[in-house]
Amino acid sequence: SVSMNIYPRALRYLTPYRGQFVAALICMVLFGASDGGIPFLIKYILDGIFDDRNTQLLTLLPILLIAFTILRSLFDFLQQYLMARLGHTIVRDVRSDINTHILSLSPSFFIRRSSGDMLSRLTSDVMLVKGLLTDSVSSIIRDSIRVVALLATAVYLDPFLAAIAFIAFPLAIYPIYRFGRRVRKFTKRGQDATGALSALMQESIVGSKVVQVFGREAYEQERFEGENARLTDAFIKSDMTRAFTSPVNEILGSLAVSGVILYGGYSVIGGVRSQGDFIAFLASVFLMYEPFKKLSRVYNNIQQGMSGAERIFELLDEKPSIVNPPSLTPLRSVNEIVFDGVSFTYEGGEGQVLKNISVTVPEGKKVALVGFSGAGKSTFVDLIPRFIDPSAGRVTIGGIDVRKVALEELRSRIAMVDQHTFLFHDTIRQNIAYGKPDASEEEVHQAARAAYAYDFIMKLPKGFDTVVGESGLTLSGGERQRVAIARAILKDAPILILDEATASLDNRSEREVQKALEALERERTSVVIAHRLSTVHDADCIVVLRDGAIVEMGTHQELLDKKGEYERLYTLQFNEQPSAAANEG
Repeated sequence: SVSMNIYPRALRYLTPYRGQFVAALICMVLFGASDGGIPFLIKYILDGIFDDRNTQLLTLLPILLIAFTILRSLFDFLQQYLMARLGHTIVRDVRSDINTHILSLSPSFFIRRSSGDMLSRLTSDVMLVKGLLTDSVSSIIRDSIRVVALLATAVYLDPFLAAIAFIAFPLAIYPIYRFGRRVRKFTKRGQDATGALSALMQESIVGSKVVQVFGREAYEQERFEGENARLTDAFIKSDMTRAFTSPVNEILGSLAVSGVILYGGYSVIGGVRSQGDFIAFLASVFLMYEPFKKLSRVYNNIQQGMSGAERIFELLDEKPSIVNPPSLTPLRSVNEIVFDGVSFTYEGGEGQVLKNISVTVPEGKKVALVGFSGAGKSTFVDLIPRFIDPSAGRVTIGGIDVRKVALEELRSRIAMVDQHTFLFHDTIRQNIAYGKPDASEEEVHQAARAAYAYDFIMKLPKGFDTVVGESGLTLSGGERQRVAIARAILKDAPILILDEATASLDNRSEREVQKALEALERERTSVVIAHRLSTVHDADCIVVLRDGAIVEMGTHQELLDKKGEYERLYTLQFNEQPSAAANEG
């Protein structure tokens, strides 16, 4: 099961650093074993100095004590430093693996998962795994050795008293195990709630304008309070369960120590054993209490770490739905796109989004997709760069099925401007050069000019060095769109996908950008989703979609003459007679 494999799988993150771990392990062994020498120091002080009046031993013991303490402290420092360093290195590796995996997942995955939950796994869950692999491992090794060393000392000093003292230890195992399982359950519940709470906070921040304009602050606060209460309740139950462990162990330990004091005290009074032996034995028992208490807690910490690791491995086990084929076929220089009997249904969805689509986009030509919302236009273009794969049929570029091509090679041929413009929290220069990181300053400026973005960029306080803010929110919608178009222009890919690329532009900006796009499209194979039909008059072919099926195909004028679906769309948009619109168009 997933649960049984979590710990061995998590331990693999230690493997690349086995040398550092072994060095820390040696220091732990030396530090832990040194505990066994402390009771003997006490015995020699009591028996050798106070009882035998040995002045030579009196001079030697302080020197030995100082040397012993320095060495012990050095081993303690080294094992703590090495394990802390190892822990942070592992956290770095786990985060890197998560981020690499997230970048490999298909866009359809992110429809099903909230970004807040994934951020929670990348932050708080990773720290729980650090505790699992370093803090818990350190405690198990170091404190187990301390217990064994002190136990050996106690048995050496008095086997019978040792049997009395440690009879309670096995009794402590069951409550530790029982409480630990509950801690894991509540911690997992708490981490899930943390992810949900992060998602809610992110929605409230990103959608703050929507919340305020619709007066839904109270509703959002109520949702937040509900998740916040669930999170608090889970962690209170987890901490309460953990808190039970110490009192149980305290009571069992006190019973054992009471028996030792009672029996051992009578034996010292009766002259059966020396005062030094008895006090040294008691010291062994009391010194053992601290590492044993830590070991009793470590099971709870392991269970907490396992809950975090479980959530991380759930994410890492998500298989990308779009992957490279086992045998790769290189693309040809021809950039003709063909949809051959393509149908598509979303996983778990009802009904087909695309139905038996057959369309050819000749190289260097422009094909426009039009239709009401939900007709399947965005799904159509998502098939070209393989964000999704068809449920039936195939999509080819230059006669090669895109599923046989390396994703990196396929996507290097494509530039895309989406209706939901996304800019990174970086400078305008870096955003424009995103598809061509080695672009020169002049190339960036030329792309900006071609997208009619240069003038507004130069008016900004820092020009091309202006940081656009999260998602580019410091720019207007039209400005963001022009930066995105400049980014596509600079990539200079032979295939261009425009998903309502001018949707956010005002009339003046649209006219300016449309000129740039027309020049760009003349040299490229272009697929354009159009909301404003005025932008597709010059398309070589217009494909009209309705409910996932092609209902009409032709040029602007041909479709108007048919007086079908396209004419109705055109009439609705321009609110005028088709014939008049045709003359104006």
